[in-house]
This record gives sequence, C-alpha cells and structure tokens, in this order.
Amino acid sequence: MVLKKRKIQGIWSSRWTFLAAATGLVVSLGNFWRTPQELGHNGGGAYLLLYLGFVVLVMLPIAVAEVRIAVRARGNPIHAIDQLAHYAKASKHWSLAAQIACIAALMLAANYAVVSSWLLAYVAKMSTGVMDGASLDVVAAELTGLLAAPEQMRFWQRIFLVAAISLSAMNVVRGMAGVLRVLLPVLLLVLLSIVYYSYALGDFTSALQWMFTLRVEDLSWRGVFSALQHAFYTLSIGTGALMAYGAYFPSGRSISRQLMALVIIDAGVLVLAGLAILALVFDQHIVPGSGPALLFISLPFSFGNLVFGDIAGTAFFLLLSILSLTTVVALMEPLVAYMVERWAVWRPAAAIMAGVLIWVGGDVAISSLAPASDLRWLSRSFMEWVDILAANILLPLSAWCFVLFAAWRVPKVVYGVRDGWFEGVFFWLWQALLRYIAPPAILVVLVVGLYLRVTA
Repeated sequence: MVLKKRKIQGIWSSRWTFLAAATGLVVSLGNFWRTPQELGHNGGGAYLLLYLGFVVLVMLPIAVAEVRIAVRARGNPIHAIDQLAHYAKASKHWSLAAQIACIAALMLAANYAVVSSWLLAYVAKMSTGVMDGASLDVVAAELTGLLAAPEQMRFWQRIFLVAAISLSAMNVVRGMAGVLRVLLPVLLLVLLSIVYYSYALGDFTSALQWMFTLRVEDLSWRGVFSALQHAFYTLSIGTGALMAYGAYFPSGRSISRQLMALVIIDAGVLVLAGLAILALVFDQHIVPGSGPALLFISLPFSFGNLVFGDIAGTAFFLLLSILSLTTVVALMEPLVAYMVERWAVWRPAAAIMAGVLIWVGGDVAISSLAPASDLRWLSRSFMEWVDILAANILLPLSAWCFVLFAAWRVPKVVYGVRDGWFEGVFFWLWQALLRYIAPPAILVVLVVGLYLRVTA
C-alpha cells in the first residue's frame, strides 16, 4: 500500500504516552456532572452495565477504526481520510467528515473554555474560604454573581487559554508527551485522595446504593438512550481528536488493547468521581443537582460545611481544571496538526491561531450568558445553541459519515489484519459491529438526541 505519509509531528515514545494523552481527552466533565445523576435516576447498576455494553460493542469498534486509519496514514484526520479515499478509489468528499469533526471540536473547545473559566474562578473561591459555612442560598448566589460578571469570566478564560495554547504549541514527542505522562498519574492521585476524603467524611453507603443497586424497573427507554448517548461522548467519537493522537501511535503495538485500557480507565474515573461527589452531597442531606448545578452549587456547599473542605474543594476544582485543559488541547490537535502538515505552519503559530478562534467563540458565548443579552434566541444563549449544533448535530453527523467510510470503503489491507483463523474471526466480528450496529446507533444519537435537546 502506498500512501503519502507525513511524519512531521513525530511518534509517541511509548504506548503509555498515547494512553495518557487519550485519557486526557476522554475523561471529561461529563464524568463528574452528568453521569452520577443519570446512574441514580435510571436504574443504578442497570444503567452502568448498559452504558459499558454500548461502549464496548458500539463505540470501541469505531475508536479502533479511527486509530488504525490514523496509524496507517500517519497524518491529521483530514489528510488520513483523503489519502485512504484516494487509495480506495472512493470519492474525495469523504474527507468532509473529518472537516466537520474539526469544526465541531473547535466549537466544543470554545464552550469548554467558558466552563473552565468557572472552574478556575472556583479554585480561587474555595482556596480563600468564601464557601466556609455558607448556606445553600449564598452558594447559589456565588454562581449567579459569577455568570453576571463577564469580565471576571474573561479573565479566567484568558488564563486558561494561555495554558492550553502553551501545551498545544509544544513539540509532540519532547514536550507535550512529557507533560501528559506526568499529569495523568498526578490527576489520578488527586482523585483517589478526594475519594478517600469523601469516604471518611461523606455518606459513602448512600452513594454506593444510588450508583450500583440493580434497579431494572427504573430503567426507561429514555434511560437506555441516555446510556447510548453518554457512551458516544465517552470516546470523543466524531471530534477527530482520537485520530489526531492516533497518528502518533507507535508501530507494532496493539491498538485494541490500548483502547480497551482507555475504556477501563474512563469507567474507573467515572465510578470514583460519582462516589466522591455523591457521598459528599448526600452527607449534607440535599438533593444533588445536575450539570453545572451539581458542580457549582451542591458540591461547594458540601465542601463549605465539612472539615478541611476548603483544601479538598480547591484540589477538586483544580483537578477538573486540568482535565478540562487536556481535553481542550486534544480538541485543538486536529486543526493544529492540519495547519502544520498541510501548510507547514510553525506549530506554536498554529496553536495560537487555533487558540484565537476558541477565544473569539468563547468570548461571544460569555456575552450571551447575561439574561438581557441580545445573543439569546428562543430562551437559549448563544453558548447553548453552539453546544446543540456541535454536540447534537455535527459530532454524530461526522461520526456517522466516518463509520460508513471506515466500514464500507476502506480495504481490509489497510487495517493490517494478520493471517490466521483467530485474527480472521476477530476481524469479521469487528467489521460486523462496525457495519451493521454502529451506523444505526449513531443515527439514533443524532436524531433522538437532537429532538430531546431542542424540545427540552
């Protein structure tokens, strides 16, 4: 097979580096502010088993295809799909899937930058003891005051983006790889410390029952769809970020094993985060909120009313800030890699250009959060509409197009299948899941997810 390979970015020095980088991508805020609530309201253990089933049987085959194609082409997602389409004598328009993914990734990164400004603001709030002994009304007023202070949000957003641009601008092999290898164990250590804090001072028994009791009778069709949708977002399918990192994957290593390890790490973080958060909230005898309300009202109130809560709260919000940073850097990578490889742009300059685009989008999003803003339509802010367009339309659309391309247009030789009956059976099963299970599942995520989001 002859492809125009461009190894400008380099190759990860080890499988551990890829795993660290991919973990920074897939472990996102959804593990902390959405999934614990979804588990409790949709059957506990039943929801968790269904979610894991969707990840392994539907989303993991797609992720394997993304990384295998990226490794074969050794280029950014747009270049990889374009080269493989040319090799397979398929339409050149298949690369539109990667282009849509790059756009969606930047839109998501812009919204992430706004949420990250809140996280950094709460690092400062928790460290200065603002929440110590505060009532629930006072804590809620802190969040309301932050959302009504656009300049304060812009200040923290700029600090966050400077950090993101600095990390993205680093050399892939000697810079970014080293930072990511250090960050992951540090983050896991902080998370385990917070879990121990919650175990010692929180209502851990109630959290365990909420998350793991098998309640099939509470699992509705809407809960089944929620598990499918969260499984889709778990591996960041449709953003092109996993493909961008996969292009640096070292040769001669098992891609499937690395991605399975990634799924296990993500599931572990999801469980630990849920237990830590819910144990603290249940200890205060309040109903846990969902989404931002859980992170920025329920949790700060809980930390403020516990011993050493200022220290634990500061560590928790710093943990989330760093996780958000690694996610945004990964979302920037498809565009940064494309500019470096296609136009020979100096990598720091490419990172700055991508960061400026994110800053502009995030700045507009901040302006739309005020209740009287002109950037609100149909009772939704510009930030909400961007999230709907990116998360509910562009991501599943690009993922659906990619799955069709990977399953039906990419030749078997591209995936490097070895001779032997075991490898042949495994490839047949993987291809069957990719061809017949993944496309309708992604289509359900697109259609049903958009309907539920718009009508909510």
